[in-house]
Amino acid sequence: MSDFVFYAEVSVGCACVLTLLLYSIKSLPTPQFKFKLFHNLVLWHILYFLSDAIWALVNDGVIPKNTFSVLAVNYSNAIIISLLFYSCFTFAEMSTRPELTRLQIHRIQAKLRIPIFAEMVLLLVSFVVTPGFWLDDKLELRDLYYVVLMFLPFIYIMTVTVRCFFRGLKPENRKNFKTYLIVGSYTPGCIVAAALQVFFSMTTPIFCFWCTMIILFVYLNLQNLLISTDTLTSLNNRNQLERYLQSPRDSKSYYVVMVDVDHFKQINDTYGHIEGDRALVLVSKALKSACACMGKSVFLCRYGGDEFLLVVQTEIPEYVIRIIRECLREEIENRDERRYYTLQVSIGYASWDGRVSNFRKSVIDADQMMYEDKRST
Repeated sequence: MSDFVFYAEVSVGCACVLTLLLYSIKSLPTPQFKFKLFHNLVLWHILYFLSDAIWALVNDGVIPKNTFSVLAVNYSNAIIISLLFYSCFTFAEMSTRPELTRLQIHRIQAKLRIPIFAEMVLLLVSFVVTPGFWLDDKLELRDLYYVVLMFLPFIYIMTVTVRCFFRGLKPENRKNFKTYLIVGSYTPGCIVAAALQVFFSMTTPIFCFWCTMIILFVYLNLQNLLISTDTLTSLNNRNQLERYLQSPRDSKSYYVVMVDVDHFKQINDTYGHIEGDRALVLVSKALKSACACMGKSVFLCRYGGDEFLLVVQTEIPEYVIRIIRECLREEIENRDERRYYTLQVSIGYASWDGRVSNFRKSVIDADQMMYEDKRST
């Protein structure tokens, strides 16, 4: 067995592994847009591995090696790898900027696709018109092709790596630093793996192995997020709340804040559960914005149904309440869609000394204050 045939077999094997993973992703019961982006990222990896396998068979002569086959398979590789890292960029943006809406992601995607379309047209025209510019007498690609091959992917992956690491260093993102690190580490590894393969051993599937391993690693991390994340709002869930309570804490000046959507049952009954879900997502985005505005260590989760819970380090709980209401008002005003009901929340709070044994009492006290607020409106 030649080295190229071995290369093709490994590439197809990795594609098969990721195909099984793709089926698993499609079976996940989650509406989160991030998983659709990850699905697309895995799909482009599969297509690249298959295209790369054909490249190896052409170089080995299993598929007749001529000007057309060499240029065709290398054109395929160049376009697919650009689309692969374009998908990596959008997935990383969604993973490290959870406040982004689908519309904002679509706008980012539209801008990122422009250079790829330009590459598709220019490379195709040059391959057809001047094939000798790219190939030598032995039908081997000239060095310039590899510069073109890696140019766009390099721009995408370096940009997303820098953005991920800088975002991870922000104080409000420290608790999610692992996610930023995982997403950010994918791209430097790809650079190293691709460089080793291109410049040292074209018949060793280094890039294929690396990509498969890191995709599996990201998938496992996403599975862990599903266990601790509410699928509708992408906030922490009760499981993550239990983990938070068991974690060590320095300060004893905490407040438990309960937030409840007013007349939520009426919204569901009158406008349907889809509109009720939209209301919950809107409130969750407002709460995320409030946490960012406070600039402190804040734990936020969906406590159940239309109730949300925050644990805040503060000496002035009234300030927290004001920030939450302001952020909700801004979130509602910034929404373009028309709404036929008034979206309001009731809020209650209670002090907590940081002891797990006293947390339940603080929740009950905050809940009671919240219902008093609800009755007064």
